[in-house]
Order: sequence, then structure tokens, then C-alpha cells
Amino acid sequence: MEMMKRINNKKDLPTELIMEILLRLPVKSLLRFKCVSKSWFAIISDENFAKSHFKFSAKSNHRILCYGDDGLISSIHPDLLFHYDPDSAKLPLPDSLPVNVRIQGSCRGFIMLQEFPNLIIWNPSTGESRRIPYDHLSASNIELRILTDSFVFGFGYDDYKDDYLAIIVWSDVDGRKFLEYFSMRINKWQRVEVVLPSPAMDAAASSPGYYLNGAIHWDASSDSILAFDMIERQFFDIPLPEPLAKDYMSCCLELLGGFLCLCVWNESKKTEIWVMKEYGVQSSWTVFSISEGNFDPLYFAEGGEITGYTSNGGLAKYDKNGELIEYVDTEDWDFEYHFWMYSESLLSFPRNSALEWKEE
Repeated sequence: MEMMKRINNKKDLPTELIMEILLRLPVKSLLRFKCVSKSWFAIISDENFAKSHFKFSAKSNHRILCYGDDGLISSIHPDLLFHYDPDSAKLPLPDSLPVNVRIQGSCRGFIMLQEFPNLIIWNPSTGESRRIPYDHLSASNIELRILTDSFVFGFGYDDYKDDYLAIIVWSDVDGRKFLEYFSMRINKWQRVEVVLPSPAMDAAASSPGYYLNGAIHWDASSDSILAFDMIERQFFDIPLPEPLAKDYMSCCLELLGGFLCLCVWNESKKTEIWVMKEYGVQSSWTVFSISEGNFDPLYFAEGGEITGYTSNGGLAKYDKNGELIEYVDTEDWDFEYHFWMYSESLLSFPRNSALEWKEE
């Protein structure tokens, strides 16, 4: 801290150069350096600086949110998951939520937690959070005739309007399907009726939403991945790899290293991981195998190593050839833990008004 004060006090160091230096620092350091001086506080607190910092560092600011049945949450650097991490930060759940909340999506440093009758949008890095009630979609709302077990959740960013949307898709007892989305910029729920095939809804209902390339994605049905375009406000399909589309097998969607991935578990006691190298292009799907049945990937490293859960509940790391590099038995841990990848950011919510609800 004293060193940073001395740097800031040098008369030959212009503000533009200070900003360039700060853009290259991790979020945790920037939050500490807010107290160096009034000028640094102003720079780091500026909305445009936060956007520039995220754009500059998003690929290097990956963290793993580790949350356990003990109610504690930690933020861990992916490369240090198998070892003690001195930067591991214990984080309290926002808004005094119970420990059994579900993570339904993340985007640009924000994580969406769900526990009826609320959604909580939370930035673990800054601690900022916001509660979004959706109690108007309760089973007690007889007029809507909702099938409450049909809910599909998602969270994403509309780059055109600089807005974040919380998504809920639901069905009524007559089979009609509705898209409900909450704009964080204008604080308004809006509803439109949509046409979606039932298999797509059934698959998506068991999956969190994965935000990538301006769209939210959910688990695959028999021939495609269901996606929602955040700008156009429209659903679309992304084709499965041809071998899977011809002979569909149960698979699970993941977002790894900025790519859509499908995990396929078959009778050969191996896990196939299909990676879409070019977004939306069916021919770009490539596959590699892990010699572990029911392996659930969590993180792709730049060197090609992949970390994930094993069938017996442990954590394992494999190289790009599918050979085991590292393993830790989580049965020795005091509690059962779950993991979610996200990117650190200084971003804040759009400034807005009071909660409203609107049906179109």
C-alpha cells in the first residue's frame, strides 16, 4: 500500500498511465487500493473504468465459487483448487438467504441465486446484491394456473441496452408457455407468450442457464441446445454434434473456457466431452475422452488441462490426452461442496427506479 502511495505521488506519472496500471490489477487489489487517495477512489469507482477493467481482464479473472452444506462460501483461484489458496475469501451469502439456494446462472461477475419467492443477483467480488421477488408466479395465483415444476431460469446481459435480464420461462396447465423477464435497468417484469417444444422445456428445467455470446443456453433435448438471444428477446436452437443428433444419448451442457461443451456418459465407462470451437457452427464440434465414467468437468486451463468431479465425488485433473494428473478425495472434507465458475468484476447494477410488473 505504501508503495502504491509513492507511485501516485510522483509528479511525472499522469492519470492516464495510472489508469493503465490499475486496469491490469486483480479486483481484490483494486478494492483495497480505493483507500490510497481520493483520485484513486474516483477512478476505481467509476462505471466506465469497471467496464474497461472487465473487458481487459475477463479471461484472466476466473474464480471458482465453492459453497458447502455448512453454509460457507469461498472464492478460489481455479489453478489452486487442489492446494491451499491464501487468497481464498470466505463470503457470506447475501440477504441472509438459507444455505439451500440454487445457482441458476452467472454473467459478467454477477451470480443469480434462486430460492422461492426471490431471485438474488449478487456480485461476490464487491458484495453488492439485489433481491428480485417473483411471488406473482406462485401456485396461489389461481388466475395464471401455473405448473410450478416447469420453471426455467436464466440470467444474462443485453449489450445493446446495457441491461441485465433475469429470465423465467413457465408453463400453465393448458400447455401454454410464457417468457417472464425482469429488466434491472427499468425495474420491470414483462411477460410474453412463446412457442417452445415440450422436450426442450423439460430438458432446460433441470439445468441452470449458461450465458455466452449474448445468449443464455440450457441443457440439450434430442437434437439441439435451447438458447435465448438477449438483444432480440427470441429463442433459437444450436445443433448438437451430428453423432449425438443421429443417436441421441443423455448429455449435460457446460460452459468451459468460453466454449459450449456437452458431456456424454456411455457404457464404456468413459466420458466424452464435445466442445463447440466456433459458436453456432455444427461442424466445429470436437470431442475428446476422459478415462473416467460420469466425469463432470468444471474448468479448462489454458494448457488444455481439465478439472472436474469424478464419479466417486472426488476432484480430478486430466491433461489434454485424457491422462490423470492430480486427484483429491473430497470425502475427507468436513462438508459436501459444490462449485461454480465465474469471472471477478467491479461492475455494478444499472441505476433504476422502483419495482414494476408489466404484461405485454
